[in-house]
Amino acid sequence: MRRHPAAKAHPPGLPQGRTPAFAGRTAVSGVRWSLSAVLARQGFQMLCAVILARLLGPESYGIISAATVYTTFAALFLDQGLSSALIQRPEVSRRAAGATATVNLMFAVLIGAVTVVLAPWAGGFFHAPGVTALLLPLAVAIPLKGLAITPRAMLSRELLLRQVARADIIAAAAGATAGITAALLGAGYFALAYQVITTDLLTSLLLVLASRGPWPNLHLSEVRPLLAFSLSVFFTDFLAYFSRNVDNILVGRFLGVLPLSLYSMAYRIMVVPVQLVGQTVNRMMFPAFSRAAGDTAMVAGHLLSASRVVAMLAAPPMVYVACAAPELVHVVLGDAWAPAAPIVTVLAIGGIRETLFYITPSLMKGLGKGRLIVRYETLAAVVQVGGIVVGLQFGLLGVAVGLVGFGFLLVPVLLAIQSRLSGLRIRRLLGALFPALHSSLWGAAAYLAVRLLEWPAPATAAGGLLAFILAGTAALFLFHRKHLKQFLSQARALFARQDTQRPAAGKDEPLVKEEP
Repeated sequence: MRRHPAAKAHPPGLPQGRTPAFAGRTAVSGVRWSLSAVLARQGFQMLCAVILARLLGPESYGIISAATVYTTFAALFLDQGLSSALIQRPEVSRRAAGATATVNLMFAVLIGAVTVVLAPWAGGFFHAPGVTALLLPLAVAIPLKGLAITPRAMLSRELLLRQVARADIIAAAAGATAGITAALLGAGYFALAYQVITTDLLTSLLLVLASRGPWPNLHLSEVRPLLAFSLSVFFTDFLAYFSRNVDNILVGRFLGVLPLSLYSMAYRIMVVPVQLVGQTVNRMMFPAFSRAAGDTAMVAGHLLSASRVVAMLAAPPMVYVACAAPELVHVVLGDAWAPAAPIVTVLAIGGIRETLFYITPSLMKGLGKGRLIVRYETLAAVVQVGGIVVGLQFGLLGVAVGLVGFGFLLVPVLLAIQSRLSGLRIRRLLGALFPALHSSLWGAAAYLAVRLLEWPAPATAAGGLLAFILAGTAALFLFHRKHLKQFLSQARALFARQDTQRPAAGKDEPLVKEEP
């Protein structure tokens, strides 16, 4: 399919008139760069969070946690699902992309102004005046976030993820440096503002330069064809936010900022592996599923490959975190954060489920199943909010148990959706996940055995990690050698240097070819 240069979007680095293909080499490069970007961003953010937590303590860090709950909610309204619509559509004109950028900026400025007005209300809601003071500088960053949305989408739809990754890595490093420096100089919880503003400013600047726009315009009628799909995505994103953040809202409102601080830090520890693995794979799989729509065999190949990767990369570290939570909290955060350890354990178990099925929304969006997304996210919101409300009656740990326990009720639904859209049997889908889970349980048993030795926390964490790795690897060799061979083959494909001169295949290929 050939694009007219005057009418269609043409990103830098892509030969004129050529539609990008999700070929094997393209997938390898994209996954590698996505992994690097997510790893760097999460690493810098986690480093900054840990340093702030140790310097400020749980009480003051609760102000950051409460402010983050609000800013995350505000950021939800920046995009209205338009970036997903840009990625999902087979063809997008440059004019439509520019009009989308205009809409994003208009909403961003409006939301920033509303944040300034609502800051006192937010401080009263969480019974913490410090939240009001912190939200005022954070409101400045909201328009900066809006500026980056459309350039990121246009680069992502063409699988030009190297530019996206570079922007994310540079901005995350600079933001973490600014935040940590501010904290060491005594800025207190305002260090978050230095981190966020620096990160968002650099991200927007670098993405706009990389994508050469698209520059905002007033042809807003170009946005109309995107609305049907984008509004369904926005609605489901809203439901997803609500179901995943209502626990923080309720904890902060009814239990206070100190419990919120403990809970949010535990949740952050849990969510790092979720985002590291899930976002890396999803950055590639959403456009990949979009390109493969209509080819059920290709969709199935993508889904099996991605599920295998996610399971092998996410299940072992999440199980280790669940086992080692007391030792990790002691070593990383200090004794003041000890009450967070059991919450970390519970949320890490829930994080396993979250990560293993993180790809399902991308599968639905990539295939254009807007109504199905709405139905699923509505069900997920009802189920998980119900678990949180029930758990709230039993305190902070009860919230974590309710969220995780009710979340597992969604597993059969997620498997049914994957099976319906890919044509794969549920048994085969589970077969891609089981080896990683099974070997991780052997690793968990080895770690708990090391804990019986009653070593100091650092020695237990380190020795237990070694035992975990040895036991888990042995289980893979003994019981799942074929599966391990497939995964190692894929890992080599992802991280080995590729021949950049070799032309991309004419037909899309799954990340890993499935054996018959």
